[in-house]
Amino acid sequence: MSNLRRFSKKIPDSTENRRCSFVLLPRDRLPSETGRATPSVNGTHGVATAMRHHTGNRGTRYFNCRALAAVLTTTTATLGLGVVMALPAAAQIQDQRHEFSIPAGPLSQALARFGQQAMLQVTYNPAIAGDKRTAGVSGKLTPVEAIARLLEGSGLAYSFPNAATVSIYEIPARSALPGAEATVLQPITLHGSGLSGPTQGYIASGAYTATKTDTPLIELPQVVNVITRDQIEAQGSQDVTEATRYTPGVVAGFGDSDSRNDVLQSRGFFMRYNLNGSRLPYGAYSSAFLRIEPYGLERIDVLKGPSSVMYGQNLPGGLIDLTTKRPTPEPQHEIAFETGNNGRLQGMFDFSGPIGGDERFQYRLTGLSRDADGRIDFGHDRRDFIAPAFTWQPDEATSLTLFGHYQKDDTISDYAAIPAAGTLLPNPNGHLSASFYPGEPGFDGYQREQSSVGYNLRHEFGNGWTVRQNLQFNSVDVDTKSSPAYMLDPTQRYAYRVASHGLAAADTFTLDTNLQGEFMTGAVTHNVLLGVDYLRLKDSYRFASGLYEDSFDLFDPVYGATPPELIPRIDYRMKRRQIGIYAQDQMRWNNWIVTASLRGDRVKAVSSESMQGADFSYRDTAVTGRIGVTYLMENGFAPFMSYSTSFDPVDGVTPEGGPLKPMEGDQFEAGVKYESPDGSRMLTLSAYQITQQNITSPNPDPIAGGMLQTGEARVRGFELEGKAELTAALSLIASYAYTDSKVTKANDGTEYLLGNELNMVPDHQASLWLDYSFRQGALQGLSLAGGMRYQGKSFGDAANTVEVGGQTLLDAAVAYDFGSRNSRYDGLTLRVSGNNLLNKEYIGYCQSELQCFYGRGRTVTATLKYQW
Repeated sequence: MSNLRRFSKKIPDSTENRRCSFVLLPRDRLPSETGRATPSVNGTHGVATAMRHHTGNRGTRYFNCRALAAVLTTTTATLGLGVVMALPAAAQIQDQRHEFSIPAGPLSQALARFGQQAMLQVTYNPAIAGDKRTAGVSGKLTPVEAIARLLEGSGLAYSFPNAATVSIYEIPARSALPGAEATVLQPITLHGSGLSGPTQGYIASGAYTATKTDTPLIELPQVVNVITRDQIEAQGSQDVTEATRYTPGVVAGFGDSDSRNDVLQSRGFFMRYNLNGSRLPYGAYSSAFLRIEPYGLERIDVLKGPSSVMYGQNLPGGLIDLTTKRPTPEPQHEIAFETGNNGRLQGMFDFSGPIGGDERFQYRLTGLSRDADGRIDFGHDRRDFIAPAFTWQPDEATSLTLFGHYQKDDTISDYAAIPAAGTLLPNPNGHLSASFYPGEPGFDGYQREQSSVGYNLRHEFGNGWTVRQNLQFNSVDVDTKSSPAYMLDPTQRYAYRVASHGLAAADTFTLDTNLQGEFMTGAVTHNVLLGVDYLRLKDSYRFASGLYEDSFDLFDPVYGATPPELIPRIDYRMKRRQIGIYAQDQMRWNNWIVTASLRGDRVKAVSSESMQGADFSYRDTAVTGRIGVTYLMENGFAPFMSYSTSFDPVDGVTPEGGPLKPMEGDQFEAGVKYESPDGSRMLTLSAYQITQQNITSPNPDPIAGGMLQTGEARVRGFELEGKAELTAALSLIASYAYTDSKVTKANDGTEYLLGNELNMVPDHQASLWLDYSFRQGALQGLSLAGGMRYQGKSFGDAANTVEVGGQTLLDAAVAYDFGSRNSRYDGLTLRVSGNNLLNKEYIGYCQSELQCFYGRGRTVTATLKYQW
């Protein structure tokens, strides 16, 4: 619960631009509901005048400007009549006991851990913590007892303004009187309500993805990059691929212009997707994928490296966990309209809050509708999306959230395959432009219909143990038609095309139940997780194709060719079931944290490929694990190292029609993280080596078909990510990744791959994003942001014969808050975002010399939003 967030509040009158100061009243005039840590008496820690009924205005502060009163609305509520309303709930908080394990060290870090372990917000002026230290606290205590021990001897006191907040403040000397020397107020730091939940700003302090527990990022022995809701909006991301473009080591596996699917690679290997922790479908022929609308997301977690120990079968590149928007206890409403180049028109809404004013029942409803053209001729992109959610929370110990979504897509994608001759390579007939469409618009198209429904259930027992159950069903149907080239004539002007039609369908059902609890053995605190999960995956793919009779002039195209008769080529069906049992222990001793995880999987699959006459079933078992250690230094740095493994059964068949071997991977990783005491700076530097065995690749012989397995590949590299709020107005995101990939072993028939680099793995990748907001003066309310992305060269094919050059792209955004200068327009904002501002023309991916794909061109969007 110690999600660190910067807090600022607009001040509507003319005094808002002054430097304001405050004076605390003498101790005898402090409100009686505050508490102060007192010395131990007979081993019992007392709390003086804690939470007594309070009337009157003894908590009034004197300020030298009215504006400060507005800024401090949330904190001064602890000292006024607002406390009276919070007393009953706050009293209940005092009676609940939690298992605390907070080592001795800097007070600011201890308060962050207190907020997490007590599941409370902690508000305070970071200046009062300074370089103060605490002796720490451990054991099963109430929040009152724990905070009292943490603050002993610090000269600080606390209060409970409401059921979810603890306010920390400095005890003034008795000589302090109104008019005495004032203290300039610094930005207030909030420790928010949930490490894995909503986050304000660009910096998230924790994640659920890596351990299935709310764990601060700095304590994880593995790298997790988090893209927050604010970052998605600030950078104008229209899909998950765009949202991850400033994440080190993550690249679009098939290029970034695909408006059909988000296919990403990390550290040289493809990544799988989870939605709210539930595995999304993944097809053997890369066809049946859900594409999640980013407007419906709260955050995107990118877990680097093998993650099988928590989620079962997975790839060594890691996974991407998408968290959808959830109901909120506070009413919030949003409507927005968006337009842009390529004829883009989009309407959005997002409503949330308690039902009938009762916070036990909360709802959220998010929706979107879009109609847009494409960069290419005949291109279009249409989407309808709706996502309802409902939360029932009968008490603080129990909550049930139901959620789901429905989405329908219809597109002719900018992702159009054209030959390398005329793009990457010279063509005597000229240059093929990025807007050229080489297919048949009357035949081609891509339609998808997808949905999901599920629930999250949580119940906390009185003995400190918590049970969670997550159930979800995901489904997708895809109908795709295309007309790619399969050959060029000797003049390189005419292409011979094939008409293809694919029907793909997939669904997953997942059920994950785990039990989490804390206990101590001597001086070691254990956070134990025991769980069992189940996955059922069904996938089918049918494919037919036929050759067009006539050639196609690439430089003087004539459309309207009659599609040929299509001959069935693939009829693949698969059912897979997996059950996994996992255990994890996060052990703390002083500043050391050891994370040990172990898992056993049993997988059963039945597959058939009728075109090859293959019909078989297989069973696989595997044991995967992770062991990692982190040391929390008192200066905010945290060195870490870990070893983790992955296991993934492979769908598809060999050229002979037999089953493929399962892929196995492992990773060694070491690095250092840094988090500033106030949470305004987060830095991660890591080095790693990943080894993957039994990697598959398409058979170069189109007649034999099937898949080949190249044996083993190794990827080494290091990554750097920094996110910082340099000032209250200036934010920064910076990243760099170096990746060295190599095929280290080859099986019979694939010796030509030995020593080659893996597909779409650039050696270098770097990005920088700066965001500045004007807080005063004539430009108050205006925000300017800009970014630069660099991606080095890579190879588009396994044989390393087609090199894709590197590129540097520029992005920018400008936003204006109309309510910053006139309260009549509170909640009204306008944001204009531009990506690839210079409209650089580049090839983002090549599968072969006949199939290259242009990267995403310039996109400009303007979003007018109203919130209330």
